[in-house]
Amino acid sequence: MNLKNFRLDFHTGSKNWLGAPATIVPTQGSHVYGAIWEIDMCNLKDLDDQESVPAGVYVPISVPVHLLNTDSSITCRAYHLTNQPQTDLHAGGGQEIIPHDRQPSQTYLKVLVKGATESGVPDEYIEWLRGIKHNGKQVPAMEAKLELDKVQLS
Repeated sequence: MNLKNFRLDFHTGSKNWLGAPATIVPTQGSHVYGAIWEIDMCNLKDLDDQESVPAGVYVPISVPVHLLNTDSSITCRAYHLTNQPQTDLHAGGGQEIIPHDRQPSQTYLKVLVKGATESGVPDEYIEWLRGIKHNGKQVPAMEAKLELDKVQLS
């Protein structure tokens, strides 16, 4: 799926992931690739809890998502950080200028790359994800649980 006029970015810190978590930010002309998951409404509270909605970290939003290889779109629930980054540091490709507090951990970035690969998003987008500057921190328990040992970053 392709979410148009949003960008993928990172902001603030996460104790669980040892780095900045991802968010989507409204940005004209940008796009984010990803996957659509169908869940039963009885599990919605669990998903909100996982995304820290009750704590005010993320807020659910409805977005029009364009299906790959078709001209159709559907409305999906997505989550974005309540505290949105104001500056698009990824726009110029200058990864070296991204402040430490806006960098995901190595483990978190591997999760994004693995998910993108498994979801069949375009190879160019996966390569772009691999090149995002991370803070070098690893979360060994998550690396093992999510089988991230074979995921390569740039």
